[in-house]
Amino acid sequence: MLVVGAAASAPAHAAPIEIYPLSKVQRGQTGYGMTTFAGTKPERFTFEVVSVVHNFLPKMDVILVKSDDPKLAVSGFWQGMSGSPLYIDDKLVCAFSYGFRFNKMSLGGCTPIEYMKKDGDAYRRQPGVTLPGGKVQPMAAAATMDDWRRLTPRLDVAEAMAALGPAHKNWLLSAPLPAPLPKPAAVNGDVMAASVPLTVAGFSAPAFNQLTQMFSDSSIVPVRAGGTAGNKPEEGPKQFVMGGSIAVELIRGDMAAAAVGTVSYIEGPKVLAFGHPMFQSGETYAPVSTVYVHTVVPSAQSAFVMGSAVNEIGSLVQDRQSAIMADLGLRSPTIPVDIAITSTSGKHSDKGTFHVEILDNKFLTPQLTGAALMNAINHYLPDREHVTARVDSAVRVKGIADPITFVDYMYANDGAASVMGTVRGLRVIAPLLLNPFSPVKIERVDINVNLDFKANFGEIKELRIPTAELAVGRNLVDVRMTTYDGKDIYEQVPVDVPANLAGSIVQLEVTAGDTAKLDAAPPVDLPSLVAAFRKLLPGNVWAATIYPADEGVAMEGKLVRDLPASALDKLRPQTHTQRAVAYKPIARTIAPANRVVEGTTTMLVRVRR
Repeated sequence: MLVVGAAASAPAHAAPIEIYPLSKVQRGQTGYGMTTFAGTKPERFTFEVVSVVHNFLPKMDVILVKSDDPKLAVSGFWQGMSGSPLYIDDKLVCAFSYGFRFNKMSLGGCTPIEYMKKDGDAYRRQPGVTLPGGKVQPMAAAATMDDWRRLTPRLDVAEAMAALGPAHKNWLLSAPLPAPLPKPAAVNGDVMAASVPLTVAGFSAPAFNQLTQMFSDSSIVPVRAGGTAGNKPEEGPKQFVMGGSIAVELIRGDMAAAAVGTVSYIEGPKVLAFGHPMFQSGETYAPVSTVYVHTVVPSAQSAFVMGSAVNEIGSLVQDRQSAIMADLGLRSPTIPVDIAITSTSGKHSDKGTFHVEILDNKFLTPQLTGAALMNAINHYLPDREHVTARVDSAVRVKGIADPITFVDYMYANDGAASVMGTVRGLRVIAPLLLNPFSPVKIERVDINVNLDFKANFGEIKELRIPTAELAVGRNLVDVRMTTYDGKDIYEQVPVDVPANLAGSIVQLEVTAGDTAKLDAAPPVDLPSLVAAFRKLLPGNVWAATIYPADEGVAMEGKLVRDLPASALDKLRPQTHTQRAVAYKPIARTIAPANRVVEGTTTMLVRVRR
């Protein structure tokens, strides 16, 4: 019993515990496990080996176990218990990892520690930099071309932005996440599943539902089980123990979301946990923290732990088939996100601020930042009223002197989701982090939202030209719009026509600035990608664009217009490369609008000789 207690509460620097080999595991053997039912101290429970399931996952067996321990009589095995170390003859044999839903008894799978140790020793590709005090912070790797192609098959910024869904719709579910995990084999007709409770705090119902949809294809299961711990952080646990809870923090601050599991094995600064992956995304970095467990919540479907992250003491390093691995000598950087909301209704005005830190991850950061903004807006816009919003957003990138800034104007009649979907300070995060050129470190994101509860918008219905032709120089065309109550309004929009288009037939397009085609060449490096982002237009300006019949070429990230036919013929066979691609040159006039503009209209028109 003394040996057990020492193993279960051993600090991170204790010597490795003795391993019981998988080859000796047999049906009917009994043992005990350690897990945390409440607070921070692991408790003992008993189990019996049912069988060994071979090749449960590729080249990985699991041990099927059951328990009739009174401690599990009500809840059974629960979400968040994954990683709980199990012992036979006082030797560590496996970590509880898989369970059945709607189960009538405590029956589940256990990942042999041998597989977990092997995955924990996987080679790390990313270098690190030493911080004061000897701590090492990992450097973010550049994304691959495959990552970019999850947004768009070509290096086209406009396509990458469009891949996130329409500007006036919620794009959270359109941005790419890590590929879903392979489904494990069935046991007696039922599938043992790995579930990781994502304990969420400070999220409204709509934002919580978005998180649920976002992670629907993964093993992550959002649960309303977060909040702050009963103790102050300085009073909470400051080290991991085997059988104690561990949290991988995705969001923290005024809102929180952390994936909670159990510590399986500790060897020096290396900590193995979960007994299964989160996303199986390989080398992955995120803050890991100790946990205060409030309670285990019984459920007819699947019980789960209710806990709160307390003290950050390491970094996630590996997310693999058999385990996650954390390193106590590392700290993962997070991205500060500050959101300021001002809402106006008549003479009443309300203000509020939200500060959160988001993990730095090329797949998860964009969606989590969007979820945080949606949640902040929902706090001030719980009803589904007409709202006109101005959103100022700034994304500061390390190594780029000036932040990438945007001013967005938008209208919505159905609340926060549509407003949030237009914010380009969020929409650029995905293509920035997934760019295939060089690593990007986002230092911070600032968002200021001004919500005005009125319907100051117009939807484009018709384009009228006062004369039969456009003239070279400045023209004024009439645009008919419809307001939310069905009334027609008109605005005059300027159109500047270049002299070289005299006598030609062109296509004229009039649209809102935030839906206008991006007038930029495909990027060839990070500076040209950022330059393209800076050309994106807000939604309260007119974009009158003329598309002539002539062709140009985009070469080395620059647009070359009005090339002679002989030059185009010579380049055309090579336009399958990113260095030289065919391009339709345009002439664009930008002018302020009196309201938020929605929609687009086009027509063919002749330019006067």
